[in-house]
Amino acid sequence: MTCSTFLRAHRAQFLAIALGAALVGGCASAPNMASQPEAMAPESGAVLGDAGAPANQAIAPEAESAASDVARGGGIIEPAPNDIGQPAPQLVKQASLVLVLTDIDAAVDQVQTILRQAQGDMLSLQDNRSPEGTAQQVSLTLRVPQAELDNVLNALRPLGTVQQQSLTAEDVSSQLVDLDARLKNLRQSEAALLKIMERSGEISHVLEVARELSTVREAIERMAAQQQNLKRQVAFSQIYLTLQSPVTQVTPLRPVGETLGNTWESATQSVKAFTVSGLKLGLWLLAFSPYWVLLAALGYGGYRLWHHHTVRPETADAENG
Repeated sequence: MTCSTFLRAHRAQFLAIALGAALVGGCASAPNMASQPEAMAPESGAVLGDAGAPANQAIAPEAESAASDVARGGGIIEPAPNDIGQPAPQLVKQASLVLVLTDIDAAVDQVQTILRQAQGDMLSLQDNRSPEGTAQQVSLTLRVPQAELDNVLNALRPLGTVQQQSLTAEDVSSQLVDLDARLKNLRQSEAALLKIMERSGEISHVLEVARELSTVREAIERMAAQQQNLKRQVAFSQIYLTLQSPVTQVTPLRPVGETLGNTWESATQSVKAFTVSGLKLGLWLLAFSPYWVLLAALGYGGYRLWHHHTVRPETADAENG
């Protein structure tokens, strides 16, 4: 049996003997350490200072603040307030504004000036004009810092007559908190996978860890992009501005064929209505015909009687003359 083989076989026994010797030596030196506390104090303080430096650094500001409170309040320490405060909500704001004005081109120049003063940007511009040139509409999409949103809207309203306006706000605080927590978990998973990658192992295991690491990094990039997009939407607000020119309502001319067709239809409808009205009148007259005959007979009899009384005096006067 070689020396190296013997050492490997009796390694556990050697370690046990060395540990026992160390414990016996520590117990023997304990009385000397107790008899010299002043001499050991600096060394122990140095050891504690090295081992507990972060704890002392964390406790020192609190001790100093407590001492200052005692000095100012005469030995009475006031309790710290419990109200920590709620974080400000993260809002995504969008505004819409429709203005009616005559000179739209000059208004577009004024809008650009307002944007430069507010450090905003014009994302899109669409200019629509009628073929006759009687109507014009310009649609603009503006992006301004959220802190300047109210000032920009107040500067845009006097450019024309406000026809429509709206303002919406969406709270995305919970989404940001959720994305932040998920990103932390994914980054921890990435760190764990990197540690696994540093270890030596089979090629199949390394490839499997590499695929998992690629998937985790892809998820991190996607969530980080979503988080940055939400933060950008919170930092900048969008304004959908529409500039319209006042247009006089003009009745459009219809084609000749359509006009003649409508006229013929109106004429035939009038003839039908007149015919139906005549037939109704005839039916009414036929229904009341006995009364009309009776009235005619009474009229004729009255006329004959009146005529007879009028003619007889004239005949008597002629005979007497």
